[in-house]
Amino acid sequence: MKGKNWREYEPEKKRRKRRKRRKGGLVAKLILAVLLFALGYGGFQIYFHYSKPYVIGLDAGHGGIDTGATGVINEVELTEKTTEKLTELLKADGRFRIVLSRDAGEAKSITQRNELFQRAKPDLVLSIHGNSSEDLTAYGFECYPSPPGKENHSDSLIFAQYIAKEMELAGARLRGTDGVRFGYYVSDVEGNTSKLLLDSTDTEIYDYDTFGMLKNMRCPAVLVEQCFITNEQDVQEFGIEEGCEKAAQAYYQGICNYLQSIEVK
Repeated sequence: MKGKNWREYEPEKKRRKRRKRRKGGLVAKLILAVLLFALGYGGFQIYFHYSKPYVIGLDAGHGGIDTGATGVINEVELTEKTTEKLTELLKADGRFRIVLSRDAGEAKSITQRNELFQRAKPDLVLSIHGNSSEDLTAYGFECYPSPPGKENHSDSLIFAQYIAKEMELAGARLRGTDGVRFGYYVSDVEGNTSKLLLDSTDTEIYDYDTFGMLKNMRCPAVLVEQCFITNEQDVQEFGIEEGCEKAAQAYYQGICNYLQSIEVK
């Protein structure tokens, strides 16, 4: 038998049976796909329940002595409370495995948190932040997917759009085009760095650095600015206990909607 294909010596009857099994498996998969499509969201729920759980990377911005921006509240209060609420929702659902970039109160640099996600290889990454401004009337929600030119840009943009839509339904005013923007860090000749925020209609590829938690991610990754912690009304709506719970519910629904959209493809 040396140098021969082992299948040449497999009995013909056995080979026919093997081919028939493969054909039957394909038919079964097609029938399952049609059935799940007919059942709509219920079918997705059934499929998702019995499939391998999705791994969700959740990043509570800042932490430890780094409280983030300060205003009516400290930014880290919002990021940790919302992450806690979202973790509870995802765990209660039973279809997800959650990877946290850090524990509540723990101090980790952006680099450390980013590298943790790179090692964990999650299916989605959501980094939660609060906005601030010297203009105390500034308010609203915006989110930042991996920008154009990144290999995960297209999927990140779709994920961001689902998140922004759910936040709008929750009552948030969306900033930018439909609540989605691209964020960059630009350095001048003297080495000073400033933020460049562009609407998602600007699809040009820039050779600028982007936000730390979006860098080197291969899965869809989005950073959210939940509300302005420098605006009293915004904090009341999306920064304290009930508001963080409302935002967490929107993020949870956005995650489910995004995953449902890729399951039906």
